[in-house]
Amino acid sequence: MLVHGANSKMRLEDELLLYCANTQIDRAAATRLRELLRANIDWKYVIDTAAAHGVKPLLCHNLSKHCRDSVPKDVLDQLQRYHQAHSLNNLFLTRELIKLLGLLEKNGISAIPWKGPVLAAAAYGDVALRQFGDLDILVREQDAMKAKDLLLSSGYRPLYRGSAEDEAAFHGLRQVCELTRHDDRAVVELHWAITSQTFYFPLDPASLWDHLETVFLDGTPVRNLGAEDLLIVLCVHGAKHHWEKLMWISDIAELLRAYSEKIDWPRLKNRASALGGWRMLCLGVLLAHDLLGAKVPQDILQAMQAEPKSASLAAEVRLRLFAGGSVMAVERPAFYIQLRERPQDRLRCRLYLAYRMLTPRAQAWTRRLLHSGRSVRHFLRRP
Repeated sequence: MLVHGANSKMRLEDELLLYCANTQIDRAAATRLRELLRANIDWKYVIDTAAAHGVKPLLCHNLSKHCRDSVPKDVLDQLQRYHQAHSLNNLFLTRELIKLLGLLEKNGISAIPWKGPVLAAAAYGDVALRQFGDLDILVREQDAMKAKDLLLSSGYRPLYRGSAEDEAAFHGLRQVCELTRHDDRAVVELHWAITSQTFYFPLDPASLWDHLETVFLDGTPVRNLGAEDLLIVLCVHGAKHHWEKLMWISDIAELLRAYSEKIDWPRLKNRASALGGWRMLCLGVLLAHDLLGAKVPQDILQAMQAEPKSASLAAEVRLRLFAGGSVMAVERPAFYIQLRERPQDRLRCRLYLAYRMLTPRAQAWTRRLLHSGRSVRHFLRRP
């Protein structure tokens, strides 16, 4: 595995993180890791950045496996203490997810977990190797409120509180209901669509039930999205968040490694193109290939590199990845518009962004909506 994104201008610490952001690294990568560790490494930066990017479990795994003798003892001890606590927490969340899926199934609600433990098991091969905090569960829209009530009756409470009318408006906009366990040890996000209304993507959630696979969590079989659907969904999710975290790129690289024999690339290309998501798929796969050495069939790679905007968007993401801080609000609109390959989707995006300029920012809207006691109609009238 070669890190194509590494260059002479990159900090050695960032290059180290790129090499460690895989579950499997080859001999050449292990050799390069040991070379990097002979330099004067800023370990606080490495650990803090790994945590911010969600790849701290992979950092622990690879340094312990390939470079134990090259890591200062106090750093290695710190990482091992983190790994033990992280593994226990992930196991707790995995068992909590299994319990909730069983509760939903017992009450006639079909559910698909995604990201979190099921992605860690399916793509990474070990739930301890991926950092996650929320439990994301997809249900059919007609089952969403019944599922919410079941979780409320089993000790969960709404993460945000407001009037029934305002909560309904908020849930309708984001198409997700967020609940937290009574002891705050777990947050559950009940989804009935893969994106909110604020980031339009025309994937019919009902179609996801047609291509499910089975993954075992702690010995229990659970549903999982099919490999091709999962790849599209993860690329859309990463694009929505400007690929700000290395973890999301690792997800793509690990999925490509684990499912290399199962992905029908021509069918996947046709499906993504029909949804207006070919460019978003190209961007995610190119980042995984360029930064983490993910293997992609040569003809598919060439087609993705030839996509008009993907290469420039990937270069923009690579440039910002370790720059620190979130993408500025003024930069997101241009990025979002360039993500769209179809004129109608670009127009829809422009109209929504124009609407956003006339209304309170999303976080302020959420806070005011759920804590001011005012109706959602107040904020819709305001422009």
